[in-house]
Amino acid sequence: MSDWKEIISKYKVSAQTVMPGENVPGSPFWVLMEIKDGKNTGNYHSIGKQGDRAMIMLFPQKRMADWAAGELARHSSDFQVRGVSAEHLEVLLRLCEDGYPLQLVIAASDLNEKGELCGAIMSPHQIREALAW
Repeated sequence: MSDWKEIISKYKVSAQTVMPGENVPGSPFWVLMEIKDGKNTGNYHSIGKQGDRAMIMLFPQKRMADWAAGELARHSSDFQVRGVSAEHLEVLLRLCEDGYPLQLVIAASDLNEKGELCGAIMSPHQIREALAW
């Protein structure tokens, strides 16, 4: 395979790894991603910023991700629930470690007493440790 074809091949694998499809099971998490014209744009829904870092919420349960998608649909119908596999998660963790302006927030398993969604910002090390990787 020529160098050019090899580069293109690696890019395609990398893009698929960063942009989970609709049939990817959420193991270990679920996330909200932008879908335009039926295609995943690669944009994760950000719940805000901490400094210059976009905060991306990861949901341990699909029902919580579905609930968040329903709430978000009041403002934007462009986001849908997608599964995050271990391979997808590893890419996100490495992006964080490499200084990409991204902060990962793990959602609580349920709403708080005010009916609000809460979560905890976790480092890649803390996420790996919690998952016993």
